[in-house]
Amino acid sequence: MNTYFGLLAEFNGRAELPLEEVAPRYFGISARTAGMRAGAQALPVPAYRAGDSQKAPWLVSAVDLARYLDKRRTEAHDMWRKVNN
Repeated sequence: MNTYFGLLAEFNGRAELPLEEVAPRYFGISARTAGMRAGAQALPVPAYRAGDSQKAPWLVSAVDLARYLDKRRTEAHDMWRKVNN
C-alpha cells in the first residue's frame, strides 16, 4: 500500500495534517514538544501554520510525512538485510 494514501485514509482524506496528531504517533513526542520544535524547524519534516496568527495550528503535509516514513522504512529494511544476510 502506498504510504501517502494510507495517511489520507488514517486522517480522513486530509492532505494537511495537524502536528498535534502526527507528533505522538510518528515522532514519539508530545504535541507540546512538537510545537516548540516546529517553531525552530527542528522536526524531521517541515511544519507550518496556514494562518498568520500564533494561535493557528501547526500543520505538516501528508506528502512530506509519507516521504519521511518511506525513507525510514527503506533505511530499516537495508539495515535488516545487512544483519540477516
